[in-house]
Amino acid sequence: MAKKATTKKTEETKVTEAVKAEVKAEAVVEEPVKKAPAKKTACKTSEPVIKCTIEFNDKNTAVRDIVDSIYAAEGGKDKIKTLDVYIQPENNVAYYVVNGEAEGKSVQF
Repeated sequence: MAKKATTKKTEETKVTEAVKAEVKAEAVVEEPVKKAPAKKTACKTSEPVIKCTIEFNDKNTAVRDIVDSIYAAEGGKDKIKTLDVYIQPENNVAYYVVNGEAEGKSVQF
């Protein structure tokens, strides 16, 4: 009888080892799904690109040029949170208010 008990334990051990081997094999086969890298967009913001030109008395001036002149006059756009621009094309001047502080500032264009 001792032989039958030993044989039964040996068979159980073999079955257990076989199950463990199958589990390891399944674990190796199952790899995590790799996601494709996100596509980079050329535009960092979702705002449209706007080009605006002022035409008066046979003269053309881009609004972007006026705004760039204001940035240069103020020492860069880093400290500007709000900018209000009032353009008088008949005088070739643009008055502006930076961060709500009206000081009568202007640039020629």
